[in-house]
Amino acid sequence: AGLPPPSSSSSVVVAAGLRPVMMLSSLYSSSSSSSFSSARAPSILRAARAPSAPASGRRFTRFFRSSAADASVPSYRATFAHESSASSKWTETRIRHVGDEASSAGGTQPQLGVVIGEFHNDLMDRCLEDARVTAEQMNAKITEVVWVPGSYEAPLAATTLIARNDIDAVIILGYIEKGSTLHGQEMGATVSTLMKQIELQYEKPVGMGIIGPGATAEQAESRVGYAGNAVRAAVRMCSYLDQATAELEKMEQDEQAEMMKMIDEIDDDDDD
Repeated sequence: AGLPPPSSSSSVVVAAGLRPVMMLSSLYSSSSSSSFSSARAPSILRAARAPSAPASGRRFTRFFRSSAADASVPSYRATFAHESSASSKWTETRIRHVGDEASSAGGTQPQLGVVIGEFHNDLMDRCLEDARVTAEQMNAKITEVVWVPGSYEAPLAATTLIARNDIDAVIILGYIEKGSTLHGQEMGATVSTLMKQIELQYEKPVGMGIIGPGATAEQAESRVGYAGNAVRAAVRMCSYLDQATAELEKMEQDEQAEMMKMIDEIDDDDDD
């Protein structure tokens, strides 16, 4: 399953092991014909249930092909071999780094919610500021911040945020320090698993910016930038999901147009 590559080229997507397009294709094949809101729909599920969605304002890249050397590398990530020395090896392959298209084309502004633990408030204040600055750099906006007692309470608050139509992604910030027992490791494993389940259930990105578990105070001080990393990852995934939704809408429109053409040809044969 998944989106077919342009022409006969192979297709590569760098997305931290996630395959949202493949998941969307299975949803799309069994989707209902419910109406589509003209508002921006960051959720893949909502778009998949509306195959007749209008495509105005979207940027389609399904048929985009170019040498990898032509790609402009955004400032938020490193340059890889396929973009420089090894570019000639990939001229027949579509390679995408999640979020790059939106960074070069402007795109819409993702609306972010932040869930942050109150534990170690001085550290968390700096993490929140790092998240805010990074969001501005990524053309995103933090529209709501929810402070919770600690990281263990984050999943419930995150669920209430991510379920809202005006929130495109949620960022989780916290600090699980090194203790004398395994309590922190258990907490970290639980929170991480629940946040990934929430992300897949609502099909919206969750940026994980929790420091630890098992981090010392010194290690935590040097990891304030985890907050910005979480924002960057979430915003890039927002851009990719929007692109995937747009491509499926374009595919459906093409299929409808082809079907109408076939119907017209049959009618013409009948008339003859």
